[in-house]
Amino acid sequence: MGIFKKKLFLLLILAVSVCSIALTIQAAAPNSAPFGDPKAKRGGELVLHTSEFPKSFNYYVNVAADVSTVFGLVYDALIEVHPTTLEFQPLVVKSWEISADKKTFTLKIDPRAKWDDGKPITAHDIKFTYDLIMNTENMTSVHRMSLSRFEPPVVINESTIKFTAKTIHYNNFITLASFNPLPKHLFSGKNFNKAFNMKLPPGSGPYTLSEVKEGRYFVLKRRKNYWADQLPSHRGMYNFETIRFKIMDTTVAFEAFKKGDFDIFDEISAKRWVTETNSTPFQKNWIVKQKIYNYAPQGFAGLAFNMRKAPFQDIQIREAVCRLLDRKYLIEKIMYNEYQPLSSYWPGLYGNGKENDLVNYDPARAKQLLKEAGYTRLDKEGYLVNQKGRRIEFSLLYTGETFEKHMTYFVETCKQAGVKVNLQLLSWATLLKKIEEYEFDAVVMGWRATLFDDPEQLWHSKHISEPGASNLPGYKNKAVDKLIDSMPPIFDAAKRIEITKQIDHIIFKEYPYALFWGANYTKIFYKNIFGMPKTVFSKYSSGDVISYWWYDPAKVKRYEAALKNNQALPKEPVEVHYDKIAR
Repeated sequence: MGIFKKKLFLLLILAVSVCSIALTIQAAAPNSAPFGDPKAKRGGELVLHTSEFPKSFNYYVNVAADVSTVFGLVYDALIEVHPTTLEFQPLVVKSWEISADKKTFTLKIDPRAKWDDGKPITAHDIKFTYDLIMNTENMTSVHRMSLSRFEPPVVINESTIKFTAKTIHYNNFITLASFNPLPKHLFSGKNFNKAFNMKLPPGSGPYTLSEVKEGRYFVLKRRKNYWADQLPSHRGMYNFETIRFKIMDTTVAFEAFKKGDFDIFDEISAKRWVTETNSTPFQKNWIVKQKIYNYAPQGFAGLAFNMRKAPFQDIQIREAVCRLLDRKYLIEKIMYNEYQPLSSYWPGLYGNGKENDLVNYDPARAKQLLKEAGYTRLDKEGYLVNQKGRRIEFSLLYTGETFEKHMTYFVETCKQAGVKVNLQLLSWATLLKKIEEYEFDAVVMGWRATLFDDPEQLWHSKHISEPGASNLPGYKNKAVDKLIDSMPPIFDAAKRIEITKQIDHIIFKEYPYALFWGANYTKIFYKNIFGMPKTVFSKYSSGDVISYWWYDPAKVKRYEAALKNNQALPKEPVEVHYDKIAR
């Protein structure tokens, strides 16, 4: 589900900061063209694959990416962002006023905005949802972080609510815009942490969660009475009648996809891209294979070291382990040179400018660092120990088979340097529980990026002890805290970029992660049956299929005839460059 806000590398989904974009706080101009195609046809069932079944569909207590997708389709945000201009567009909230001091936000609800049962969305629903999230008995700590910047909102009347920020922050309005209110009359009086794990009451969005078969599949059904269909900005959007997510092992799912059981596949390893696309469906162009180059923010992934405890409290050990990760070999031999090693926690932030110096594979330097850290002799099994006889050893947690070969090779390079690594393959649910409670030495972890820049949640020291928070390494640096704390009143994106670069340089030299690799494109396979934007994805998206694609009846007919007669379809471009098409 990478194209649907998916977890990067089968990992967690919280946002890493991207500072190259500044959003316009005024509403989109009346003549801002909708991105959806007015010729789009509505109907059909979109069948998608995901490899893990959610432990809960309540995004406020389970911040997994597939849950984010479902939740956002069932419950509308207050305000939308135009996918090309990045101007704000009215949705549940039709208009807003911001005080001169940028601290008070008065929001007016569109009288047309309705819940699925026809009841109007009111300011009381917004206040109720805010109170749910801020209630410390609820497992909503991740969402409390940004909302804690506000005083409790004040209901002015049924359709008007006022938020007052405690402090000025460039992301305050974005926080309110992306807020998903819940229907008070359907959520009130129930256990918020447990009552909505496998079902969600119908909401204000274009779909309902209509069917859930735990461990096997879940289905979203298009609402016939979706109130926002009448908005000009929604022309040509949300075209599929149903969306079915099937849970299946990735390798098995890919074989099923080639047989036509799924419409889209995006868990695409470099090996799969290079060596597993020579079968008939690809050769005859029944399946389209594409790389999309646009302005989608790039996240990062790597080994997160738990700096709260030994051995990774020691920077020398962290650097040593980083220098035992042979990224050049892994990229060349396992990933067919489809990626580049990361040298920043904000890939793409620097453009063509200077990032940090690469941390190269250097076992000699690693051994020297370990020696300086006190690990000076070998035990009978050939592993380094200190004077107390304590071995340099740690457990490395991961999920899925995506990194099996990579990590197995890493274990061997560590062993050659005298470091013992114990690989532990866990289910997603088990892994999530362990990292929420910081019960790990090191974990394979990735973070998707968003347009909304805020380094606080991943890097500020005040979050290192919060259960389920995002500062996984327990990173703590006063200089970084100070830089982060300086950013809230700065509305100039260029100035924030420079501060973020300073933060990046400091963090990079302290090795909280052994960074992996990345790419400046998004890969996708799909049946050759869809209508879509000419750019495939919108300007800043790594996949907005559900929002803007549709089944093209002519292409469906052509596809079915090609399969029946074993004929090839016209070839589609392997690379799609947004700038070339947009021009």
